[in-house]
Amino acid sequence: MTEAQYFQQGVAELQAGRTAEALAIFQQAVASNVATPRCWLGLSLAALTQGNVPEAEKAVDAVLAAEPHNMRALIIKGDILLGKDDFQNASSYYNLILRLATNLTDIPPQLASDLDRVETRLQQLGQMFQQHLFDRLSSAGYRRNQASARFNNSLDMLLGRKQRQDPGLKFPQSPHAFYLDDVPYCTYFPTEQLPWMADLEAHTDLIESELNALLGQSSDQFSPYVHSGLEQPQNSGTTLLDSDDWTSAFLWQDGIQQSEVLASCPETAALMADLPLTMIGGLAPSVLFSKLDAGAKIDPHTGLLNCRLICHLPLTVPKGCGLRVGEDSRETQRGRSWAFDDSVSHEAWNNGDEPRTILLFDVWRPELDSDERHLITSVLEAVSGFGKVSQSAG
Repeated sequence: MTEAQYFQQGVAELQAGRTAEALAIFQQAVASNVATPRCWLGLSLAALTQGNVPEAEKAVDAVLAAEPHNMRALIIKGDILLGKDDFQNASSYYNLILRLATNLTDIPPQLASDLDRVETRLQQLGQMFQQHLFDRLSSAGYRRNQASARFNNSLDMLLGRKQRQDPGLKFPQSPHAFYLDDVPYCTYFPTEQLPWMADLEAHTDLIESELNALLGQSSDQFSPYVHSGLEQPQNSGTTLLDSDDWTSAFLWQDGIQQSEVLASCPETAALMADLPLTMIGGLAPSVLFSKLDAGAKIDPHTGLLNCRLICHLPLTVPKGCGLRVGEDSRETQRGRSWAFDDSVSHEAWNNGDEPRTILLFDVWRPELDSDERHLITSVLEAVSGFGKVSQSAG
């Protein structure tokens, strides 16, 4: 049978209410290697009606891998995640759905009904998140009249109570997770305000020796820095998705120690322990050796926060390597570190003929006092943990 025949028969069985038969037909299309996204979508719908959520999710992931903005598939994926109490990722899908819907015309009645349902669920999730957030902040000792004005303003922006003013910059601070108001704009941060930077540079040879020992043990320690995955919607592509051109070996990843790499790099780990790393449960710090192969380029992007700095210590650097942050481009030089605001658009390149490897880590911006760091940590841990509490309690 052709793909069209499988699809037509499967849809006919679905419309007749014979969902088990429809499921079998779409499964046959997959087994015959003729399934297209519409067959995978039919398989997902049929599996859902049969109560087979794992198969439905696998099928809808296949649709989204081929068609990231397929509205029906996005709705199914969001609903499946919500059903698993994965509130954070369900919200990501629902938000994307509503953004895409603003560009639609002549919306069919069924889709219009689904969009209304998505909007309602998103409002409910927002209310749940707000309660979750204030519970965490209250436990952390937050009192509005005692917190800094910029933290309170940022909290209001996070909750949609206030709008951020347009700074009128070509490359503004554009963090994905949390924007701290009234943080001075910079591209590269003045290194003279980071007194530990010189000591780190003095240990370049030592750190590089541990990197080389790590590379000598096994290349398996380095894996693609940008991984694909459909727990969050794919809003845009990148040429380095799952690519071996940009790989990393983590000492800390999203705040979690990577024991095997740490054990191989004890001196580097000890140096990091003395720095003001952004210790945020489930999110930060990330400390890693980042390797960019010859001829590779990291596309322009922005990071999660504007209240931290990303730091680079270049270790192995061929000619022709550089970094642009905002409108400020600099040449990468071995042993010459820098810190920059990664909420500002930035990109990196290796135009040389050998890999470029750096030590990368994140620290708090020194302008933040301990109270602000504590409250921001509480906010971000609440964001990171939203939905996970329900999963563990179920």
